[in-house]
Amino acid sequence: MKIYTKGGDGGETGLLGGARVSKDDARVAAYGTVDELNAVIGVALALDPEGATLGESGPALAAVQEDLFTIGARLASANPERLLRKGTIPALSADRIDALEAWIDALDAELPELDAFVLPGGSPLAAQLHVARTVCRRAERGVTALLDGQPDLAEVVVPYINRLSDLLFTLARAANRRAGREDAMWLPQRRRDDGG
Repeated sequence: MKIYTKGGDGGETGLLGGARVSKDDARVAAYGTVDELNAVIGVALALDPEGATLGESGPALAAVQEDLFTIGARLASANPERLLRKGTIPALSADRIDALEAWIDALDAELPELDAFVLPGGSPLAAQLHVARTVCRRAERGVTALLDGQPDLAEVVVPYINRLSDLLFTLARAANRRAGREDAMWLPQRRRDDGG
C-alpha cells in the first residue's frame, strides 16, 4: 500500500464509511485538531523518555493518546453510530472521564493552591504540556461546533476533552514542581502595585 493515494489532490478527503467531504469541513478540522493534540502529547512524552518527571503519569498519558485515536475515529466516520454498533470503531467509555478526574485530584494534592493565573512556561516539559492544553481547548471548540448535527458527542466526547485540558494544565504545574521550577504567575496591575 502506497503512502500517497492522490485522492485528496482536489481538496476532498474520504471519511470512514466512504463519504467524501471538503478538507475544510468542520468534521475534518475537528479530527485534525484531535490528531494534532495527540502529536503534541507525543512530544511531551518524548521530553521525558525515562519518566523521571512524569512518573506513573507517562503510561497514563500514553493511554490518553489511545483515547484520542478513538475520538478521532468517531469524528472521521460518516455514520459513527453504525460503525460503533458494528464494532468497526471503539466507543469511548465514560469511565475514562472518571479516570481523568481522579488523576487531576491526585496531582492537585501535591500542588500549592492557586490564587492567580499561571503563565505557560517553566521547564521544557511543562511548557509542552501547556501547548498541549491550548491545542486541547481548540479541539474542544472544534468538536463543539459539530454538536448541532451530532448531539451524542456531548455525552462523553466533549466532557472528556474538557477534562483533558484541565489535566494537561495540572500536569504542567506538576512537571514544573517536580523539576524544581516555580510556576510564573500573572498578577493584575493592582496586585503588582500592592507587592503581590
